[in-house]
Amino acid sequence: LLSRAALEDRSCLRVGSHAKLPRAMLLRSSSLPALSRTARRALSGSCCPPGALPALAADEDRDLDGQVIQLDDVNHYVVAAEGTARGGLIVAYDVFGFSGGRIKSVCDSFAKCGFNVIMPDVYTGTEINGFGGLDGFMSGAEETVGWISAQNPAKYMPMLEGCKAFLAGEMGSANVGGFGLCWGAVPVFHAAGAGIIRAGVSAHPSLQAAGFYGEPGQPGEFAAKTGKCPMLLLPAQEDSLDDYGEEGAVTAAVRDLGFACVSHPFPEMHHGFVARGDTSDAATARDVETALQISADFFAEHL
Repeated sequence: LLSRAALEDRSCLRVGSHAKLPRAMLLRSSSLPALSRTARRALSGSCCPPGALPALAADEDRDLDGQVIQLDDVNHYVVAAEGTARGGLIVAYDVFGFSGGRIKSVCDSFAKCGFNVIMPDVYTGTEINGFGGLDGFMSGAEETVGWISAQNPAKYMPMLEGCKAFLAGEMGSANVGGFGLCWGAVPVFHAAGAGIIRAGVSAHPSLQAAGFYGEPGQPGEFAAKTGKCPMLLLPAQEDSLDDYGEEGAVTAAVRDLGFACVSHPFPEMHHGFVARGDTSDAATARDVETALQISADFFAEHL
């Protein structure tokens, strides 16, 4: 199931673009739950801040290294480590979903660095552009907030548990980390609080999105409840250093729980750059590779 074709480029990190996958039918807005007061309050700190990069069109210049499989009727992207595995990783994508930007190439990059990787399609074939896009967040569109509110812990926590079991049982990686981007930082912190992961990395994190799920909408307060493992934070220029910087509230909260927490800001990059930045730009390519490399090093240290 998880055999891999020989790679022409054996370097650890080469950030490419993934092949386009068929897009599943979007959920009808009429199937979305009514908005809670907590979800409406969370709009003031929506998932992607102003200035976030738009999703990149899928680029078919490279072949994917992994496969899409189904676990409990949900698509998962799975890619095996090159060489001896250093651990397992669960990747939680951003609001552009399972085919957003270069997200599968991010998974492939970690596999090239020696990690078994699995990424569940939490949004089950949907993504934000089908529900008003980032503009919907900024304007408070009911369909946008209803959609993100439906992507809640009751939905994704069983998936994360299933990913951990798959990594341990099918891929031999009992020690598991979590890598989240933007919204995906929320599942990573929830996974830490539940003991699913041993280390977490959050690229351009949007922990304020936890407010959509009845959690504290202040990132530091949410981290104080859930940040129960070593954490690396990779904020971009729009991400508040008061929250995610070396002296920020999230960093302090994780440390107060007794775990290491490191912040590595990327002040030249826009929110979303790791999976959606234009890597034809030399500075963006440099910082994407830096972000993935220090993340791999962090996981290697803590898994």
